[in-house]
Amino acid sequence: WDMVLIQRPEYGGGEVWFDDELIRKNGQFVPKDLKPLNPSRLK
Repeated sequence: WDMVLIQRPEYGGGEVWFDDELIRKNGQFVPKDLKPLNPSRLK
């Protein structure tokens, strides 16, 4: 099974933290090495 977590602002936003590091905020990856995975960079 899959888990889906929508964090876009229109769905209330949100944050994902791993080991005290902010990974995603409001549906966007935050760390520099993960930013290429953001939807705006995948086009």
